[in-house]
Amino acid sequence: MENLALQLQDLVVGYPGRVLTAPLSLQLPVGARLGIIGGNGSGKTTLLKTLMGIQAPLQGSYHWKPGSHFGYVPQESHVDPLFPLSVSDLLKMGMLKGLSRFRKTSPHDRKAALSLLEEMEIPDREEALVRDLSGGERQRALIARAWISKPQILVMDEPFAAIDHRFKEKLWGVFSSWQRDHELTLLIIDHDLNRVINQVDWLIVLGHRGTAVGPVEEILKPEILSHAYGAPLHVHRENGQFQVHFL
Repeated sequence: MENLALQLQDLVVGYPGRVLTAPLSLQLPVGARLGIIGGNGSGKTTLLKTLMGIQAPLQGSYHWKPGSHFGYVPQESHVDPLFPLSVSDLLKMGMLKGLSRFRKTSPHDRKAALSLLEEMEIPDREEALVRDLSGGERQRALIARAWISKPQILVMDEPFAAIDHRFKEKLWGVFSSWQRDHELTLLIIDHDLNRVINQVDWLIVLGHRGTAVGPVEEILKPEILSHAYGAPLHVHRENGQFQVHFL
């Protein structure tokens, strides 16, 4: 597994009495971008929870590259709005792995945090309470928390929710620079099919009629996607971008 970030071997996820996926098999290279897409209730978040060890698989197995360190970006709507946590505190939580036993941050830690907040375009919100941020600001703060410790694997559940179009486009560039400099592997759940298929190189498509796993070029075929979604659709390129239209 030296050059593989993740291996799935006939992995099935769901709950007792409710199977959500067909067996999934995959060998994901280090530094890849994996998009997980599908309709509501198809098992996207359940798959993510399984891969993060929060939930046991119903069948099969998965293996991460040994020693991998993870960063996780939840949906911003899942953050408890009543908890009085500042953005600075949020980033310190992301630093816990690298702090001393006394959990003290250094001037270097604070400089790194400020630099990341600059990159997320929220430097003036460092001492603001997370509950007082706008949805987009809160999502940016969660991304900063996940990346502050420089993980090898960054797992994101709907990271673009509540973020405006301009910053969504910037984020893809930010992720590319992180990958270029740190051999980062990305796992992204996104409900926007036409956005994610043009930004990742591997796909897991979860549908109520079936599943599809593999490189984007192999998966983006009408017969494969139609089977997974259980609906006729058309795939074509427009201005160099893949576009999927349901018929």
